Amino acid sequence: MRNFTLFLLITGLNVSLVQAQTSVSFGPRLGGNLSTATFSSLEQTTGGSGTLTSSSTPLLGWQIGMAASFGKGPWMVQPALIFTQKGVKQKASASDSFGSQTLTATIDATSRVNFLELPVNVVYAFGADGQGFQVFAGPYLAIGVGGKAEISEKLTSSDPNSLFNGEGNGSKGYAFGNTFVEPDPNSPNDFAFDARVRRFDAGANLGVGYRTGPFQVQLSYAFGLLNAQPDYPVNYQIENTTGYHRNTQLTATYFLPQFSR
Repeated sequence: MRNFTLFLLITGLNVSLVQAQTSVSFGPRLGGNLSTATFSSLEQTTGGSGTLTSSSTPLLGWQIGMAASFGKGPWMVQPALIFTQKGVKQKASASDSFGSQTLTATIDATSRVNFLELPVNVVYAFGADGQGFQVFAGPYLAIGVGGKAEISEKLTSSDPNSLFNGEGNGSKGYAFGNTFVEPDPNSPNDFAFDARVRRFDAGANLGVGYRTGPFQVQLSYAFGLLNAQPDYPVNYQIENTTGYHRNTQLTATYFLPQFSR
């Protein structure tokens, strides 16, 4: 029985390879992302003895790259190599009382991280020759290649004449590492902070699509499975947390006919 099962697997693999060899196409992919994340570093660093509210909203980004399709249908394998942007917008507000004053600190942060990503989706098409509606799923691997963090902070007091009233902002390119780095205490920048995330990400995509001729449109959701949140330095005495990328993607691919065979 085991030998017969192995025979069926090998036969199926050979059929798939023959099918892939007779139908291979490549083409450019362009799309947009609506990304968010489960990062909690902003909430951690703005905590205090008073009240704290925090929220996050999706961040609009884009992706561009090349995709390939192996197979005629109904089953196809579609890997791609894309440049994609992920991140999140966060807002936190903390209030506390000092004597007769109530101070409120509000922080807005936009974190945009750029990745070079390799998704590999297995696609099932309901139409002939891979056309029509489709469903798909598959893993992805990604490596961080840059990005930017922007933060603005506003401090207000219940006393309009208080010296505590003020605001500031700053931006910094993303670095990659497993542990946050403390800002340089001798830096002339009064708004120093460390923009850092773990370099590698991996997860899974799942979604639906439609193909007509060489045009393919897909809507998918990607969820990261690797912790992207760096650890805090030991002297911070803050409990380490986890954070994962989340991404809703709408992409369009044009498979060039001259590369089909």
